[in-house]
Amino acid sequence: MRTNTSMYLRQRGSSVIELPVITLIMVVLVLFIVKVNQGINQKNQLDNLAYSLTSIAACAECDNTMPVAGTTGLKPRIISIELADSLLLVAQRFFNALIVESSAEIGLSIEQVVFDPATQKARLYDVNTGAECLSAKPLLTLTDLSPLGTTQGLNAGQYAELFQVTLCIKGGTRFGGDFSPVLLSGFSDRYYQSSALLIGRTL
Repeated sequence: MRTNTSMYLRQRGSSVIELPVITLIMVVLVLFIVKVNQGINQKNQLDNLAYSLTSIAACAECDNTMPVAGTTGLKPRIISIELADSLLLVAQRFFNALIVESSAEIGLSIEQVVFDPATQKARLYDVNTGAECLSAKPLLTLTDLSPLGTTQGLNAGQYAELFQVTLCIKGGTRFGGDFSPVLLSGFSDRYYQSSALLIGRTL
């Protein structure tokens, strides 16, 4: 009888110790899942915003570029620092809550490739503003994506311009939140980066 009582008390003591540990592990897992879900949601928002900003940069009807100095004939219009600053302001307002909560910084890079009408040689124009932000694939390495115009008297034999906008969220946030290892901070910087590429005006 005493043996059974002793075993019961030991088992009861073990349960009292195990229950808080299991509860703590479950709470940590739930919070980690919530943070991961937030990270995925922020990444989707970053992708959508990058595409929207690229649409503005590549807009044929928008007065958001300046003519290339010293050009004759067809005068290509290129991106400007004013355009980059305006797009950065849009991104900062979009992620205002994240910036306030975590002191994150937003970086933006705009790239434009223009093809010379005579030689079809590609020329890159790029503008960076905000936190350091570089595209994973420079636009000059993606010139094969530019289609060749075929309309006689308009764009026959001419390659279309290319535009790429890259958005980055730097510092103050890590994928998985405070529950992710410090070693993943580099991964978070790469994760919170999005690039969008669009064909430009002359086609």
